[in-house]
Amino acid sequence: MNAPTRIVPAKGIEISDADREELTEGAAALLESIAELQFEPDARELLPDVEIFYNAVQYAIEQDIFYEVEDVANGMKLLLEGEDRAKGLMAGGAPWTVDTGLIVRGYRSRLDDSVQPYGLVVPDSYDSDPETPHRLDIWHHGRNAKGSELRFLVERMNKPGQFTPDETFVLHTYGRYCNAMKFAGEVDTFEALAHAKANYPIDDDRICMRGFSMGGAAVWHQASHMPGEWVAATPGAGFAETAIYQNIADREVQPPWWEQKLWGLYDATKVAGNLRHCPTIAYSGENDKQVQSSDIMAEHMAEEGLELTHIIGPGMGHAFDDGSKEEIERQLKPIVEKGRDLTPRSIEFATYTLRYNRIGWVRI
Repeated sequence: MNAPTRIVPAKGIEISDADREELTEGAAALLESIAELQFEPDARELLPDVEIFYNAVQYAIEQDIFYEVEDVANGMKLLLEGEDRAKGLMAGGAPWTVDTGLIVRGYRSRLDDSVQPYGLVVPDSYDSDPETPHRLDIWHHGRNAKGSELRFLVERMNKPGQFTPDETFVLHTYGRYCNAMKFAGEVDTFEALAHAKANYPIDDDRICMRGFSMGGAAVWHQASHMPGEWVAATPGAGFAETAIYQNIADREVQPPWWEQKLWGLYDATKVAGNLRHCPTIAYSGENDKQVQSSDIMAEHMAEEGLELTHIIGPGMGHAFDDGSKEEIERQLKPIVEKGRDLTPRSIEFATYTLRYNRIGWVRI
């Protein structure tokens, strides 16, 4: 008997015909506003900032991914927000581009011409000093089977996230649902970052790579394969390699050689030595099974003569404790203040693919 097909994202709740009709009509009206703005040359560049609201609701309607009653109400609020932005653009204004606090933005991906959302925490210091380059932390979210674009926008408009350092922009990636920022999600990271840098004063030498759970896996991947891009990395939990984490290592029948070879695109353990060029502060809850990622990275880093800084949350499961958060920030701050080393006297770099072919002054 075949196993039942797993649908991802899972189907949501049934919503009333009246709610569906109201949402559909609201989305259609917003789409009309977007179409009108296509003929306004000064508005085109900012259209993705409007389109993210249409997409979030339209996808939820088409895919039946309203998971709670409040998602319906939130969808209607997003449509109103989209209309407000559309009216602003039509009138020649875009106040959200200079606002501080919790902001959601959008960009058109060169990967597939889709519009992708991201969240920002814009510090108050930007308002008082908009020309001074600021530190930016990229934050990768954890896995969420119900993490729709609708829910992502609502959360990013209402919650600042785990860490909001002073005078720091925090960029929350969406990453096309839950792909641990690999492949298309990796492209999204750099496109969202490029969009933020084009619109805000970001210091290239003080960009941190951060995240937790699935987001921690994203940090292990992006920090180890592209160590020269970041001033520091703080992976929390997550996974770092394929064989042991997926319980493949002890199987009598192993995956074919070509599949294992492709793990070189993916596994951070294979390039753990690259972290000598990216200061890394790992975090794990004492009772979290995902401590495995930090343990195995520490093992592989030790083989390269490196010691991983690993902060353990006492008594914690898959979560941060306040004391550990404070300690992470205490250790991270002086690293960030020093900035990225652009011209190290020597470089040791490992890669299995020309996809990751550069660090500092070295190009392969």
